[in-house]
Amino acid sequence: MPRTERGAWPVACLALLAAVAALACSGPATAPPSAPAASKPSAPSPTGAPAAPGATSAPAGAGATVSAAVQPLSPPVQVKVGSVRLVGEAGVFIALAKGYFTAEGLDVELVPFRTTNEMTPALATGELAFAQLAPDPSIFNAVNRGIGLKFVGYSVIISDQDTSGGWVVRQDHLDSGRYQGPRDLKGMVLPIGGPGGIGQVWTERVLAKGGLTLDDVQLTTLTFPDQPAAYAGKSIDAGFLVEPFVSVAELQHSARNVMPSGEIYAGVVPFVLSLSPVFEQEQPEAVRRFVTAWLRGQREYYRAYIKGETDKAEYNRILSEYTPIHDEALLVRMASSTIEPNNRMDPRTVDELQDYFVRYGTQQQKVDLSKVLDPSYGEYAVQRLGPIAP
Repeated sequence: MPRTERGAWPVACLALLAAVAALACSGPATAPPSAPAASKPSAPSPTGAPAAPGATSAPAGAGATVSAAVQPLSPPVQVKVGSVRLVGEAGVFIALAKGYFTAEGLDVELVPFRTTNEMTPALATGELAFAQLAPDPSIFNAVNRGIGLKFVGYSVIISDQDTSGGWVVRQDHLDSGRYQGPRDLKGMVLPIGGPGGIGQVWTERVLAKGGLTLDDVQLTTLTFPDQPAAYAGKSIDAGFLVEPFVSVAELQHSARNVMPSGEIYAGVVPFVLSLSPVFEQEQPEAVRRFVTAWLRGQREYYRAYIKGETDKAEYNRILSEYTPIHDEALLVRMASSTIEPNNRMDPRTVDELQDYFVRYGTQQQKVDLSKVLDPSYGEYAVQRLGPIAP
């Protein structure tokens, strides 16, 4: 059972979800299945290096292999991981449930947060070892100040078929014909998570489809969990929203998704696996092991939800344990983002986000992404697991 330090999701968020029968909320996740028995290792190196060519391999699940020459770290290393309990964290949840972290000698503890932005300071100080969060100006500004935060994997990549979020419009605007397309957003009140962040990028891209700019609308700051109630109260008009809050708004008939996220910004990376510089310095081998176990979980998500090669039932069960979502149809709708199964990190979309942030004035200057993107841990994981065809 993943341990927590800050409790479950905020009470207001849980109450909102509980109001919808199909979206009953849960408390902390139930205990994951026991870790699979580790195969007997042979002649490990002192640092747990990958096996030499020809070394015996043991099954790693979903077609991957893990070198039998790598023993679990002993004693186990405690790893604190920030979580907002979103489906985009599936790689961590699957690795927890199937015992992949335990098999690497890691004692992983989930630390709940309300928003991803709150996790950046905790990463910088070493309170957290890892967190999955949005590429945000605060991260790049911290790097510019010499804080060595890193992205070691892309947790989520928006595909052109992505339905994990979208542009929602208040239902009465749709019923009355006030809104028929993006051009009708002129003069409306649109929520964003914070000024000059990735939420503003989503908004700007939708406005551009109607020939509008940010100057044509009124922006207001509002978190995703608070938006369904704001639509019901008619204090906001339209905006970018993610699941499960899209479904909450639709089931209460206050707003409807009119443009899925895959139509707005296919290819963007909205969620990254981020590493604390403190933990990296103190536990470099544990970082390698964590990324390896995480990538195993990522690959199983990929095969089940994106490739359709394995039964989703097991993974729906896992996600329902670690998130507040228990409706199978909604889980499948949310699990539509893709991943890179060999953890390659194309810098182009992250660099493009920096261009937006600098233009908004929330990022002082662009960061050399070679200081932020660190592919070495993913390369270690792929060397152990073996590459797979996308």
